[in-house]
Amino acid sequence: MKLKFTDILADKVEIPIIQRDFAQGRTDKNTSKIRRDFLDVIFDTILKNKEEVIHKNLELDFIYGNKTQGENPIFSPIDGQQRLTVLWLLYWFVASKENIPTDQKESLQNFVYETRHSTTIFCKKLIGFNPRFTGGTISEEIKNQSWYFETWDFDPSIRAMLVVLDDIEFRYIDYDLEDTWQVLKDDNCPFEMYQLVLSEFKLSDDLYIKMNSRGKPLTEFEYFKANFSEIITNEELKQKFEKQIDQDWFDCIWNLLLETEEAQNIKDIALLVDNSFLNLFNFITYVIGLKNDIQYTDTVESPKELKSIYSNEDNVKEIFSILDNLVLSNETNPNFWKNTFYFEKANYHKDKTRLFFPHKENNLLVRCLLYFEKDRGFSLPEQLLLHSYLFQNIHQTEDFERKVRILRNLVANSEFELRRETLVESITELEAFLLSFDFDTLKRFKTDQIQEEKEKELFYQTQEAVDTFYRLEDSDFFRGNISIFQFDDHTENRASQFLKYFDEDFLIEDFTNRSNFLLCFGDYTQHDSGNEERKEGWYNFLSSNKKVIRKFFTTPGFGKKKDIFSHTRPVLMKCLDFLVNNPNTVIKEHIRTELEAYQEKAKDWKYYFLQYPSFRSECSRGYYYSFDDYVYNKMRQKQFNGFNWCPFFYEVNRQIKSKKLTLGDYNDLLYLKIKKNTISINIDRNHFLFENQNAEGAENPIYDDLITNEVIDEQGILKVQQNAEGLDTEDRVEKLVECINSILQRK
Repeated sequence: MKLKFTDILADKVEIPIIQRDFAQGRTDKNTSKIRRDFLDVIFDTILKNKEEVIHKNLELDFIYGNKTQGENPIFSPIDGQQRLTVLWLLYWFVASKENIPTDQKESLQNFVYETRHSTTIFCKKLIGFNPRFTGGTISEEIKNQSWYFETWDFDPSIRAMLVVLDDIEFRYIDYDLEDTWQVLKDDNCPFEMYQLVLSEFKLSDDLYIKMNSRGKPLTEFEYFKANFSEIITNEELKQKFEKQIDQDWFDCIWNLLLETEEAQNIKDIALLVDNSFLNLFNFITYVIGLKNDIQYTDTVESPKELKSIYSNEDNVKEIFSILDNLVLSNETNPNFWKNTFYFEKANYHKDKTRLFFPHKENNLLVRCLLYFEKDRGFSLPEQLLLHSYLFQNIHQTEDFERKVRILRNLVANSEFELRRETLVESITELEAFLLSFDFDTLKRFKTDQIQEEKEKELFYQTQEAVDTFYRLEDSDFFRGNISIFQFDDHTENRASQFLKYFDEDFLIEDFTNRSNFLLCFGDYTQHDSGNEERKEGWYNFLSSNKKVIRKFFTTPGFGKKKDIFSHTRPVLMKCLDFLVNNPNTVIKEHIRTELEAYQEKAKDWKYYFLQYPSFRSECSRGYYYSFDDYVYNKMRQKQFNGFNWCPFFYEVNRQIKSKKLTLGDYNDLLYLKIKKNTISINIDRNHFLFENQNAEGAENPIYDDLITNEVIDEQGILKVQQNAEGLDTEDRVEKLVECINSILQRK
């Protein structure tokens, strides 16, 4: 029976649990071409139906499945899942983009997935979601929703659906479409399929299974084994490959993967091992190709490059040597990764090096086996560290434990220097360094970090123990970059105090107190403009965000100012020296003592941060925009079109908590609204400015009373008392709170 897609959706369509994942959104070359061609045909059909009077339908072949009978029939497709899902996503996107009323798109709720629980929930959430299309891709907007779980990133069907939605959005924009729903809805639907219900033809599921099992293609690994053997011209090497590919090399990969979660959750572990071996082979070949100036991707996309690389017998010997030594290393040193790297702070050991990759897998070889083929699944820093291991297996250089820590420091702090275009130079330098331990071989990594490593190497040689320094390097705030510390006789004591009072959990969990404690020792802020006067502009005060802290305490990147050394370092060192000499310091008591001292001296800007914790709240990136010492904005992000407030107004509004007093979220003034009268309050360096905000300057008795009672002068100014240096001699927050409360009490 030929049906329109809208007719099929008139009944419930349930993708059964026996079906595979939605695959149309996979990003491999073959699937991408299939998806591109299918969507192009769909959108060409839509465009023709919009532009031409004659209605043209697109026939999309047969769909097979079972259908329950009764009042609410359910169609469960056995074949046709991919086409049905793409059309459903198309209809959802167009309905959302064109704000179609709910009653016109109710049938979309009839399409459900039962293959995985996460996919089922995702589709239900998608139906109820009304995107705004305010920027970025549709997939980004979906993933930014509170109902989107991060674990859904690992659901292959959800990933695929997001890819297809992005492709649909791209074509919708590219075709400059609008009012598309009119050619999709109801009887206008141009997409037709022949629906075959197996039970009606007295057929079983077995028919489809038998039909689908014929002509099963060879796997990529099977093609590889057959083809690669033909590339090798040396008969001895050819025999070695044919033997080892099914024995030692294969067994090594099998053993490495056996305990992984991926192996535990897959029915065919042999297929997993096949694919994983190809990932490792492609990684090694990719590196060898770089050294030979050949751009290789993988066995499928680069058959000519593969032949070109391994027509050279030396390259065949090189990859065989890497694989043989990998087998040997796995037998003789099976705990290498466990004994070399760690992730959690609590697992620190002086002979190990901490890694900071989000996946928390210290076995980078396993990471390569499972993820090298995926886009950005195996990062450049991981690739360089893994290559150092494979290189070390062959050359067995001395002091590898120390060298790998230095390499960690380099790759962790060369984010902008590490690029695929220059990866071969980075690999060549890495190999030379492992062989020579000569820092002058390193050119492509971050210059500041190379210099720091040279200085540390000389400094560490003068120390009886380096445990404290290694702990400091392994802090998630530094990740190997500790140049904010000067390497001298004070370094170890200062480092110990930093680890005790400011490291990781301590600073983040008690951020306000500890950042204010640091402020007690001076202006540690960093000014983004880089000018020496440090007046108007962006300042960073730190925040409880770990990335902000890391950027704040580590060596400046390209274009960053020198404030880290001229302001932050001196204050931090002064603070740490104080802690060295006063080991029993209680941070809150010290801040309280500092505040008590302000009773006898002028109140500079630092006083207000110490006195009012709200000055630091809702400032997620640590940025403030300053006009002078008492006029500045705290920013939720670093942008004026986002939430930002005068911190003095923020605190006053927090204290008074009256519905008559309001403060907006976009650098707004304070507004006092009593009955029909409105007064705005602005801030300046030495006063607050009250203004009548009644429409068209209408009489405002509340404002007039303030002038009559000399609370404010004729210009609306509430003066803040200051000394000759222009510093407050009274607390301006207290003064404004007292003033507003008195107005509210009288009215």
